[in-house]
Amino acid sequence: MFKLKVLLAATAAVLGAPAIAADWHLAKTENFTIYSEDTREATVEFAHELERLDEALRIISGIGPAKEDTPESIKVTVFRFGETSDMAALAGAAGSGIGGFFIPRASGAVAFVPMKRNVRRERGFQTAYDSNLDLDPKATLMHEYVHYFMYQHADAPYPLWYSEGFAELFSNVQFNDDHFVIGEVPPWRSPALATIKVDLEKTFDPSAKADRDSVGRIYGHGWLIASHLNLKPERRGQITKYMSGIADGKPPMESARLAFGDLDTLTAELEAFRKGRAFLLKVPYLERKEPEVEVSVLAPDEAARMQIMIPAKRGVDEEEAKKLVGTARTLTERYPNSAAFLLTATEAEFDARNFDGAEKLADRVLAIDPKSVDAAIYRAQVDLMRSREDPSKLVEARRKFIAANNMKSDHAFPLYGYYLTHLFDESTTVVPEAAKAALESAFAYAPFDQGVRRAIIYSLLTEDRTIEARVVGASYLAGNGGYACMLRKKFEAFEKGEKAALLKEVKPEHPAIYRDEAAQKAERDRQREEIKSFGCEV
Repeated sequence: MFKLKVLLAATAAVLGAPAIAADWHLAKTENFTIYSEDTREATVEFAHELERLDEALRIISGIGPAKEDTPESIKVTVFRFGETSDMAALAGAAGSGIGGFFIPRASGAVAFVPMKRNVRRERGFQTAYDSNLDLDPKATLMHEYVHYFMYQHADAPYPLWYSEGFAELFSNVQFNDDHFVIGEVPPWRSPALATIKVDLEKTFDPSAKADRDSVGRIYGHGWLIASHLNLKPERRGQITKYMSGIADGKPPMESARLAFGDLDTLTAELEAFRKGRAFLLKVPYLERKEPEVEVSVLAPDEAARMQIMIPAKRGVDEEEAKKLVGTARTLTERYPNSAAFLLTATEAEFDARNFDGAEKLADRVLAIDPKSVDAAIYRAQVDLMRSREDPSKLVEARRKFIAANNMKSDHAFPLYGYYLTHLFDESTTVVPEAAKAALESAFAYAPFDQGVRRAIIYSLLTEDRTIEARVVGASYLAGNGGYACMLRKKFEAFEKGEKAALLKEVKPEHPAIYRDEAAQKAERDRQREEIKSFGCEV
């Protein structure tokens, strides 16, 4: 654990909040905190499956059982309620078919998944009507948790096809009493598998021109290749050799030949696999007993905060933030001594950029619960936000991030915040080594947080550690989209001595910078024009 010493001197439109229910349950496991608007039995069953997923990942990836308890700060908080359509509404994309989503953050990773599929209500009957080819809502959570898990436990320069394919491999894993079964074809990938022929060069080479089959190759063929490499004994271990080649700077196709051997042979194997039956693997659990689950019914104050907490954790725009603040202030009068509710009210005030109100509420939480690291983090964040207009606040923010770190040294966000107070300090041109060490520790705890990852890339580049920066930034460089293309070219320019463009691209932005919808559109337009200027397709 990295402990700081005292030194001298996220936006999306969200629709209506979910209704409060009397049957909200809180389930706590080794790796998850679950808020579930369902029966106790269904909540426990859901918790068991999530823990079994973590176990299955440990077995197949070769990571093995956890050697110590999972820090509370990196546990995933899952909100489970409503129907599939509620997830799309929460994401601000009603009617899109989104069945759930996952947001990895250093301040706390969160996931949203429906309790059930959409239901058609007509003539007194209720019938589930999602197609078998639609993505299973639970599969969405499982898919996204795989990304989180691999970042957390086995971070590597995964190419996009493997990152998505490996996640798809676990999206429909089947859990039984004493074993799990992996390898079944995800039904929603069947069309791509049935119609797209294997083309390893188009799949492996991120600079290959995108076409109408690109998504099918990334997800459908990604599943096909990840299954083949992980479940076929004769191919196991080759993906590690492939990624080692990528990490050493070898071109993707060269790495593929060194790791997989003759690519025509691999293509023939994959074509036979694509046209034949799935290869299923039955694997016994490491632990025969069911995973431990601590479950309780939420108290009235905790249930009341769900209508604010869920959209706040998703992320709110300015208009939604104002609505949540109004609700929060009304309910604060009802629950003036509830640390749990006041903490959620603090988040609402903070999101609405009412920093004085957030500061006062955080102080009230700390008066009730002096060990609330989340309240301590908000106190530090308030001063970090104020530092945009008043740079002298950086010193106070730094002191408060240190205090939060002293409360919980295995939480990534105080470490990251401490680094930012030095990065944004214009009174010095060099970020001190202690701040860099804090950032590295934050990355060790939360490699899934994209802000922390980009900060690490920036820090490495300022020290001309370009190869390491490429490895850490592999997920940004691996795609065949316009942004990835532009970023690859900026890396190439950096290596030739033209450093300014890449450093500007990856340098963390001050969190107080706010863009309304018009400003966001202007920024998207600017980026599109910049991508074109590098000769990349938008």
